[in-house]
Amino acid sequence: MKTYTQKGKNTLLIINHKTSKKVFVRSVVLLKGNINYTTLYFQDGKEKVIAHTLKFFETFLASHGFLRIHRSFMINPYFVKEYNQTQEYLTMSNGQIATISRRKKHTLKELYG
Repeated sequence: MKTYTQKGKNTLLIINHKTSKKVFVRSVVLLKGNINYTTLYFQDGKEKVIAHTLKFFETFLASHGFLRIHRSFMINPYFVKEYNQTQEYLTMSNGQIATISRRKKHTLKELYG
């Protein structure tokens, strides 16, 4: 995985070196991990499956404000539409639902009150 910054804070993430697939980090709404694959959900409704674990992206995206809220989910907090405290899930701006783990719910309560 390579990254580079263009004018300002428009950081690009190069996902696949063979096809040179590049995405803007700010357009990623949610990452959903499934064993050795990660699905990236974008602001425009598109999805991209990548053959890397969620942990592969975690350190880089955490520096850009992303939060790991579950073993299978990493979110961009700017795209949170609704926080349901009773059933412990987040609804994202693109309609995806991300569950919150028991150990991470205190972090979200501090963030969203």
